[in-house]
Amino acid sequence: MEIAQLIKQLGSTPKNAAAVFSEHRTLWQSLSFNQTQVALWLASLPLNNQQKESSAAYQVTPDIAAHLVSLLQQAGGRMPLALVLKKLPAGITTSEQQIRKLAQQHAQLDIKGPLLILLN
Repeated sequence: MEIAQLIKQLGSTPKNAAAVFSEHRTLWQSLSFNQTQVALWLASLPLNNQQKESSAAYQVTPDIAAHLVSLLQQAGGRMPLALVLKKLPAGITTSEQQIRKLAQQHAQLDIKGPLLILLN
C-alpha cells in the first residue's frame, strides 16, 4: 500500500497510531519508521484526515534519546555527532552540546571524541 492510499483510507476510517503501525508494518519498515514516527506522521496530516481522538493524543513530544538509539542501532553503534545532527526528525533543532548532555544522562548513550556511541 502506498502512503497516498493510506491517507485516503484513514480519511474514511480513522485509526490510532498503534493500529496504523501494526496493520501496515511492512510499509513502515520500508520507510524505517517506528511507532513514534508514525504517530508524528499522523499528527502532521490535515485536520480532515486526522484520527477522531482528542488532539492531545497527537501532540507527541519526540523522544530524541529513543531516536538517537535507533539511529545508532542502524549505523552499527557509532556515528559522528555532526551526522547525528543532520539525521534528527524534521522540526527538531538542537546543538552538539545538547546531544552531549543528553548522552551523559542516558544509560545507552556515550560520547567518545567526535562520535556518539551506543552502549550495550
